[in-house]
Amino acid sequence: MEPNPNNAQHNFQMHFGSRQKSVGGQVVMGIIFVIVGGGLLLDAFNILEFWPLVSTWWPSALMIIALTKLATRSGSLLGNGILFAVGALLQLGRLDIIDGFWHAFWPIVLILIGVSMLVSRKKNSQPFAMNNETFGGGEGLPYEQDRLTTSAIFGASETRVTSRNFQGGEITAVFGGLEIDLRSAEIQGNLAVLKAMSVFGGIELKVPPHWTILVKGTPILGGIEDKTNRFRDPNVIGPTLVLDATVVFGGIEIGT
Repeated sequence: MEPNPNNAQHNFQMHFGSRQKSVGGQVVMGIIFVIVGGGLLLDAFNILEFWPLVSTWWPSALMIIALTKLATRSGSLLGNGILFAVGALLQLGRLDIIDGFWHAFWPIVLILIGVSMLVSRKKNSQPFAMNNETFGGGEGLPYEQDRLTTSAIFGASETRVTSRNFQGGEITAVFGGLEIDLRSAEIQGNLAVLKAMSVFGGIELKVPPHWTILVKGTPILGGIEDKTNRFRDPNVIGPTLVLDATVVFGGIEIGT
């Protein structure tokens, strides 16, 4: 009996990948390996003190990731903004420019939340709904729109999507938790893209068992656990949900 390639796909990723890596993710990881390997080689020959350099400038990597996501319109403005702010404040702290990360962090987070609310209200033609932007906790009503836009900030939110033509969307968890139930949703075409960002938070995603899940993204000090492969019938061909994920100090769990 030939081995099932689906069984060879790992379900849990910590920093080094997703269930199926995208070309962009492979390029990023390749660059990281080249830089680290080159730095270690220079350190071995006493040409460059590599680890002190890394310990000083590693927060800049978070800023670069956030700017790359913004440039490619991947993830939400709020999530990328907070990721950039975290990297910038940590970097300023490593350079001894500021003293006290949290004193500057919270005001910046409040500003980013306000900007995100204003931008979301301007982009959407429908009135702004608090059940789609949760601060401090809450439980949303069934979500019937074709595109999902929801976030949880310093709290928890539950959303049950009932769209008959689900087309993806954007979800963000920042210092909070999201539970998204897509088991009552349907994808009319062959593909839908859901952008997810978890920064110091967690996202639990429940999907129909006949959907194929393609995870794109590289977790940084976090993880993505895909449990759908354990229950999916390989003989049933269903639509594909692409999860474009950014995870920093957080986690995403996908189940049925």
